[in-house]
Amino acid sequence: MLSTYLSTLVTIALALSAAAAPARRAAVAAAATAANPQALQSSLTVDPSVIQTTDDGQNPPVDGQSAADTSKNNFANFCALGLPATPLTNGLQITTGSCNPIPIGNIPSTDSMPSSKFQSPKNLDVIASGQTFTITLATKNIQLGTFTNAQKTYFANPQKLNAQGAIIGHTHIVMEAIDSLSSTTLTDPKTFFFFKGVNDPQDGQGNVKVDVTGGVTPGVYRMCTIVSSATHQPAIVPVAQHGSLDDCVYFTAQAGGAGAAGAAGAAGAAGAAGAAGAAAGAAGAAGAAAGAAGAAGAAGANAATAAGAAGAAGANAATAAGAAGAAGANAATAAGAKGAAATAAGAKGAAAAAAGAKGAAATAAGAKGAAATAAGAKGAAATAAAAKGAAAPAAAAPATAAKGKNGGFQQGGFQQGAQNKGKGGK
Repeated sequence: MLSTYLSTLVTIALALSAAAAPARRAAVAAAATAANPQALQSSLTVDPSVIQTTDDGQNPPVDGQSAADTSKNNFANFCALGLPATPLTNGLQITTGSCNPIPIGNIPSTDSMPSSKFQSPKNLDVIASGQTFTITLATKNIQLGTFTNAQKTYFANPQKLNAQGAIIGHTHIVMEAIDSLSSTTLTDPKTFFFFKGVNDPQDGQGNVKVDVTGGVTPGVYRMCTIVSSATHQPAIVPVAQHGSLDDCVYFTAQAGGAGAAGAAGAAGAAGAAGAAGAAAGAAGAAGAAAGAAGAAGAAGANAATAAGAAGAAGANAATAAGAAGAAGANAATAAGAKGAAATAAGAKGAAAAAAGAKGAAATAAGAKGAAATAAGAKGAAATAAAAKGAAAPAAAAPATAAKGKNGGFQQGGFQQGAQNKGKGGK
């Protein structure tokens, strides 16, 4: 019984000791660091207090995500796996590739993530080629001005923060020549036109300036920043989803700069206006030709109308002549009737001729009546002829009017329509 009891106590004590181990290790490490800050930095072993305890991220599994590697010593010996084929970075810029064993270091809060924005040249600016100009860059949440020897300390230190929690480091400015502002061609990171590591601190407004002596050749450029920690590694921030820490702008360089571009634009606008004026002039000429054709058509129509009016007048005159003839025929007929009466009287006179001189005179009057009768017959024939003349001009009048109407359509309508159809187109 006693042995069992003691065994149980030992088991509980060991369990409690194991559970308290991380906290105890942390306390021991803190005490050691306080007593000798360089003690941990000179040790060749990983202190238990800094061992991470995360799993591979797939407990439980998540669709679309890959499992991460895990390590019990923070991958302290990770780079040993690739030696000697893959050398250690060891502060050098090894172009064939390397393995860097240095930890990431201190990471700022989300409120202290750096930001950059070019002030000059601005996006889509046009500058003069071949002339020195100054780049102005505004920054915040980074302490610029700490720039170590990139030939010996490249990626050699962990990232550090200042007392305000901002990354201690610097920035870089790089320009690449591209085909055009609308180019979609991938650039080659090994090829660039200008590169400058900015080792100056920002001024009171948070700006840094870089002179580009001699300017750039004519062309189109992409200009970007590369925000870095002191030993040139890209700045590290606490969350995956964040805005860009860097800025990029596109600008054009040409002889004379923006002034020349403005003059060229004005010339182009003037040329376009001239072309538009010429087109308008041509349209005006076409309109004038159409107007002349229309006037000619109208004149033809008027002439045809006048001709029709003249025909109608002729018809009216013939009708009047026929009426006059008819009146003459009626008068002659009336005279003939009187003559017939006189003849009868003459007959009576002839019968009474033997009676005396009055009978002879009456006979002579009867002869005159006979002559008048003959004249009446001729008047009747003239009346018939006049009636035929009146009918002929009346038929001619509609034919003349119809001819005048067709002439107006051909001259004014069809030709004008044809004219309008042709008018419408580090």
